[in-house]
Amino acid sequence: MAGGKLPPRQKMIGMMYLVLTALLAMNVSKDILNAFVTVNDGLEKTKYNFKDKNQAQYASFSASYAENPKKYETEYKKALEVQKMANEIVDYIDDIKIEIIAGIEPTIPKDKIQGKNEFGEDTILNLMNVKVKDNYLFSTQLLVGSEPSKPKTGEFTALSMVDKMTEFKEKLIGMLEPGSAIGKSISETFTFEDKKNASGVVENWPAYNFYGVPAAATITLLTKMQTDIRNAESDVIKYLLSKVDASTYKFTNLAPAIIPASNYVLQGDTFEARVFLAAFDTTMSPQIYLGDDYDSTTNKVTGDTIGVNVVKGNGMIKIPANAQGLFSYKGVIDFKGPTGEIEHYPYAINYQVAKPSTTISATKMNVFYIGVDNPVDISAAGVPKDKISASISSGTISKSAEGWVVKVKKVGPTNINVSAEVDGERQNLGGMEFRVKQIPTPIAKVAGKTSGALRKNALKATSGIRAELENFDFDVTVVVDSYVFGYTQANGLLAEERVKGNKFDGKIKGMFDRVKSNSKIYFEDIKVKMPDGTTRTLPPVTLKVI
Repeated sequence: MAGGKLPPRQKMIGMMYLVLTALLAMNVSKDILNAFVTVNDGLEKTKYNFKDKNQAQYASFSASYAENPKKYETEYKKALEVQKMANEIVDYIDDIKIEIIAGIEPTIPKDKIQGKNEFGEDTILNLMNVKVKDNYLFSTQLLVGSEPSKPKTGEFTALSMVDKMTEFKEKLIGMLEPGSAIGKSISETFTFEDKKNASGVVENWPAYNFYGVPAAATITLLTKMQTDIRNAESDVIKYLLSKVDASTYKFTNLAPAIIPASNYVLQGDTFEARVFLAAFDTTMSPQIYLGDDYDSTTNKVTGDTIGVNVVKGNGMIKIPANAQGLFSYKGVIDFKGPTGEIEHYPYAINYQVAKPSTTISATKMNVFYIGVDNPVDISAAGVPKDKISASISSGTISKSAEGWVVKVKKVGPTNINVSAEVDGERQNLGGMEFRVKQIPTPIAKVAGKTSGALRKNALKATSGIRAELENFDFDVTVVVDSYVFGYTQANGLLAEERVKGNKFDGKIKGMFDRVKSNSKIYFEDIKVKMPDGTTRTLPPVTLKVI
């Protein structure tokens, strides 16, 4: 229009037309380009939110690994590999952003393009500070090249990103169970197939996304890709941690435990003891065997055997004490583990038949908990219970209708000492040391779930968050004091609301209505007040609404 063999006047008119058209285009696109700035800001915040959440998961993984390296080593190493890959790709895309901004704003030094924001996070220069947001020539040349049908290769090209993200995708999926929902989601997110553009022409992935696209839109798309990487990283890390926990017994400790009714037995009396797996499951009773000896090669007891009656996970042992002296027996507890295989736990019983002494046993377990009444049974062979007195080194102990009650206030060991009036004289019958612990931290649940998928109607029908103490023998009710609910809106921005109490009020349920299908929601910073007076923060609940 402004070239060829046209007369000078016509060339000038044509050139003015081009300038006018460009000015009109700039006026129309200004608001659109500024909208990309807003979207990019939201995505940047979401990206850093994901990074913070991921760091919390890595910290949890690291703590578990430090406590039990053998159990967590395999999955922890995978988690570190995921972290390394994700950080490398996110940093690589940041480098591409820096190249684009430096290319269209040559007056800005590269060391000024990337720096710390007000929160101390590494960030790229805000798009609002880039003057030529509509420049597409440099980003097109950098990422695609001059021939959209044959995208160029090399550093900082779209194809280099495709290679890195494809490798990232394949390694993540390789760490998951075949056919898992997470693997399917990752596969759908990181797809680089050809697509039809607005004109119906099929284009390859680099050309479709970056050829002739303004810098503001290009950088926004790159930020979106970084958010996808952090999201996939989060899903896989959570999966790896849960994979280890899935093969773990659902109680705090698993070891043979023997609690005799008495450490000493009078001649003519009967030796009684309870044998069970600590933190036992009353719905799945083990098989308990006792005999003269135990063969570790066959996992069987040998010699004369003694019948053990198992009631609700407790093995009730009764051996007549017909003579004084030391006695020793060996046995084995057979229990079905998380994998379904029978596991064998050998144990031994040693006791002495002698003169009267004292037995002190916690009715619930071998520890006392702060903030609850700990029932204790104290008895001495041949001594009426109303003649027995007890004292405790740390805490209080008092008689109750069914025995004794201990109340403690600080963590650490405590000793119960027992005396009794025998033949009109006060005699010391000995004592026993117990451990004092805090009540375990509850688990937060929404509609009975800590994670996974949940239908929206089920979510809306739920009244609030529950804090549950799993596998804890005491009847303790813990109520959520406050929490934060959040989800990603349709525009990519994160919406959060802090709520006092545990209920889902009208505002929260209104937010539920705005959650799109297959979107993730989370409940975090969940605070509970414990009976021991402490306030604790529970792990977050993350759900996928379907």
